[in-house]
Amino acid sequence: MALARQRRTLGRTDLAVSPIGLGCSGFWGHHRFPEAAAAEVVEHALAHGVNLLDTGHNYSGFHAEPRLGRILRPLLARYPRHSLVISSKGGTLTGQAGISGAEQRNFSAAAITTSCEASLRNLDLDYLDIYQLHGASEHDINDDLLAALQRLRQRGLVRHTGINTHSASTLRWMIANPTLFDVVLLDYNALQQDREPLIDQLQAAGIGVLAGTVLAQGHLLPARPRLPRLADAWYLARAWLKPSSRQLMRSARQMRKAVAAIHSQRPAQTAFAYALGHPGVASGILGTTRTQSLDEVLATRLDALTVAERQLLIDAFGDGRGSPSH
Repeated sequence: MALARQRRTLGRTDLAVSPIGLGCSGFWGHHRFPEAAAAEVVEHALAHGVNLLDTGHNYSGFHAEPRLGRILRPLLARYPRHSLVISSKGGTLTGQAGISGAEQRNFSAAAITTSCEASLRNLDLDYLDIYQLHGASEHDINDDLLAALQRLRQRGLVRHTGINTHSASTLRWMIANPTLFDVVLLDYNALQQDREPLIDQLQAAGIGVLAGTVLAQGHLLPARPRLPRLADAWYLARAWLKPSSRQLMRSARQMRKAVAAIHSQRPAQTAFAYALGHPGVASGILGTTRTQSLDEVLATRLDALTVAERQLLIDAFGDGRGSPSH
């Protein structure tokens, strides 16, 4: 069975997710990327077994959710709503999260309730399978916010709640308070192997783990000889401007060589095989504007990454544990 047609249970939830999820954000949602091309990516993913779609209220300058809603509307006749797992996020008020490193956020009970309701209108859906606090830290969580999230669940607007975070401190807090949230979307890739003990603990606590930045924002892939498309230039600029990406960049050279030395699969497939090889990871999120790139990742074979090859990546990480993550 193709990897994307497999299903993994997401933590203690009843959600069965494809090991590859589609990230509906970034340049995919940009107004300069034709909506017909964006729709082609989504339809191609669903046709090849992907059932997890991840987006966010502020993504792509607030264009991603409405675009995904318009694209999904005709597709739901072929792909019933109950067969899909749709995730969105709230709390970030700026339209290009992560680039400046100084996003404006509001996690008040009222703001999160309003944001969730807006997400459902944008997506033209009755409910979200997963609703995540975007970039929330443990210091943002209080009884009023938790009560508001519970009310969203009681109203049937949200099935499960989570946090999208790049903070090890927040991950440790979630582990210490395992009943408050069902899911976490964290950054995990071969350059962030220091995440693995935390993922082990999240899994043991029953918290479902989704992995983002599996390709380390492109730093695990060979450099392209040219930039023929606007999307390539956009993603390259984002990689240079985003603080977390600059941290990955500084530690990427040795790992990129190790990934390139593995010939059993292409580099993107090796990267996904590494991340999805961790038993605590339910799904890895791929953001792309190319159906060819999607096909490549969907063809990933977990068993193609041998023990020796995995050890090569571990050795390349070396004493870098803790360097990219906080």
